Amino acid sequence: MTTFSPAFLEEIRNRLSLSGVVGARVRLIRAGREFKGCCPFHNEKTPSFYVNDDKQFFHCFGCGAHGDVIGFTMRHDRLSFPEAVENLAAQAGMEMPRDTPVEREKYDSEKRLYQLLDRVTGYFEEQLFTPQGRDALAYLHKRGLPDEAIRRFRLGYAPNDGQSLLRAMAGEGYKIDELIAVGLAKKAEDRNDHYSFFRNRVMFPVGDKRGRTVAFGARVLGDGEPKYLNSPDHALFHKGKLLYGLSRARAALSQGQPIIVVEGYMDVISLAEAGYMGAVAPLGTALTEDQIQILWGMLPAPENRDAGRDYSPIVCFDGDNAGLRAAARTVERVLPLLTSARTLRIATLTGAKDPDELIRKSGKSAFDAQLKQALPMIDMLWNLTLSGRQIRTPEERGAFRDILRQRVMQIRDEQLRRLYGQEFKKRLDDAFGWQPPASNSPQRGGGKAWNNKSGWKGRPQPAPAPFINRSLPQTRQRQREKILLALMIGHPSLFDAFGENLANLDFQTPEFDALRRRIVDILSETHDAPPQADELRRALADHGEDRLVYEDNSSVLDEILSPETWLHAKGANPAAEIDIARHDWLAHWTSHEQDLMLAELESAKRRYNSESSDENWRRIMELQAQIHQFQRVAGES
Repeated sequence: MTTFSPAFLEEIRNRLSLSGVVGARVRLIRAGREFKGCCPFHNEKTPSFYVNDDKQFFHCFGCGAHGDVIGFTMRHDRLSFPEAVENLAAQAGMEMPRDTPVEREKYDSEKRLYQLLDRVTGYFEEQLFTPQGRDALAYLHKRGLPDEAIRRFRLGYAPNDGQSLLRAMAGEGYKIDELIAVGLAKKAEDRNDHYSFFRNRVMFPVGDKRGRTVAFGARVLGDGEPKYLNSPDHALFHKGKLLYGLSRARAALSQGQPIIVVEGYMDVISLAEAGYMGAVAPLGTALTEDQIQILWGMLPAPENRDAGRDYSPIVCFDGDNAGLRAAARTVERVLPLLTSARTLRIATLTGAKDPDELIRKSGKSAFDAQLKQALPMIDMLWNLTLSGRQIRTPEERGAFRDILRQRVMQIRDEQLRRLYGQEFKKRLDDAFGWQPPASNSPQRGGGKAWNNKSGWKGRPQPAPAPFINRSLPQTRQRQREKILLALMIGHPSLFDAFGENLANLDFQTPEFDALRRRIVDILSETHDAPPQADELRRALADHGEDRLVYEDNSSVLDEILSPETWLHAKGANPAAEIDIARHDWLAHWTSHEQDLMLAELESAKRRYNSESSDENWRRIMELQAQIHQFQRVAGES
């Protein structure tokens, strides 16, 4: 009879997503933290078959079928137990083992090491709340963590005494060799003695994807070096193949939360405390290919994803030079791995050195705003290639195009590589209406450039991008400004969500712009609930905004708050539902902002046509990037 070690079977279950295996045979849809579908083991029209990735089992409430990934494969594919294990091992990229006494001994040894690491985690927790741990506890409190959060993340303290941990674990029956095996103890170089690897440090236990402690991150108290110290690699832990916070992130993803990659342990904890349970961090290293693959491996199969939801993990970098360098390294590392179903978004922080500081200083809404500005890979690649590059001459522009092409060629997925190339060509066409020559193209004729379609031409004439509206009629502009004001006056509660938008709008109609500023002043001073529509109108009237200014003896407010305005935006009617008003605001504000940006792009192109300077070219490229980003964010809203 063929048998397999428990460790081998457990590795199969950990490597393969149950929903992925089942989803290849059964159509599944998300149901909260689970997936559901019609049971493949009996005929039914109403789904009663559920798959739970976290608990690694399936269950049918109709026929009672229940089991793990191996049991499902045996039952569905009509395979014996050894056949099912061999099939799944091949899917997981694992070689079939030979069950031997050595394998079973290895499993028992690893089980004991897991128990040791869990007990050490408890020991560090206990030390944090003793007198010798008071400085560590004060440090965590200073970082804004209450005791409940400290216990939730099992944070602790490693005493400065190099022997206390060893004595405590020896008292519970663990051998010094076991502590050495998991990086908790080291042998002294100058004597036949051992000491604790971690001393006088705040301890962050690192869990595997099932939440079992396998290592520790440790921050020194005071000015010692190194500031952060991680467990060395050992049989249960390889730091380049694990992420801090991984087990919580898997559960958060199934609840509809994004996966957010940050730099440090405290960033993860601060984000989780603010409600971002999908936060993870690499363990003192740059994000590795293995860690990127782990992030993608958590995602549901494309056919099981909710339409309209972006599942791409967001990698969040600091806004300083070091953060930009880290972003560049990540983009370079991920390019060969990209597919249409596996990509990343990149967020670069502004106004704070890290997510922990941003949330503590400015709150969750500030971090939300940063996430909304996260760039897809194609925009990040464009921006990084453009950054710091000289673009004054055709040769330099050709070099820019060549570098883009070289980077696109790193994408192994043929279809995606072609789409990236097409998009970059379109952006260059949108900016100039011409393709700049390659850097090794010969120069011919003073001041001329090559046109791929019709040969050598005179000075290249920038053509407008296909989506540009050349001249927005004044009547349309005035109408849009009027609608936005009417929406805010009719529904002052919109100010909570869109007040910043209103404050930053640029109205071309002077009397409308004066009214806009007055509305912002009034609603900004409202500290409790916003006023009702009639209260806001009275406040505006008291300020003189209903004075007669037109030849027909009407006022600015009369023009704005008229049934004619409601015909163009029914949400402007104070009697309309707030959801309708919110939808109308987003639609008209988006159109207003986009038209202004497109008009500025047109102006920048005309300036470049008159003076082909590096500064004018860079402004065109900046506006192109802003417009693409604005359109993407507006499309998600």
